Amino acid sequence: MGHNPDGSIARWVWRDRKWSPHRYAVYLSFMQAAAGQAAATPTWPSGASPDLLEYALFSTSWT
Repeated sequence: MGHNPDGSIARWVWRDRKWSPHRYAVYLSFMQAAAGQAAATPTWPSGASPDLLEYALFSTSWT
């Protein structure tokens, strides 16, 4: 939290839509790890898949 308050890092990461298979594999690996970390907290469902985290991230307005 607070590591990218102005969104500049996110804008750089998502700057284009032409992802290589490698870039997408890295993204999926990150989401798998992040979902595992979230599942280790008391506020996240322990059996939830990375899809739930992706849905939570991209279906919400962060403004």
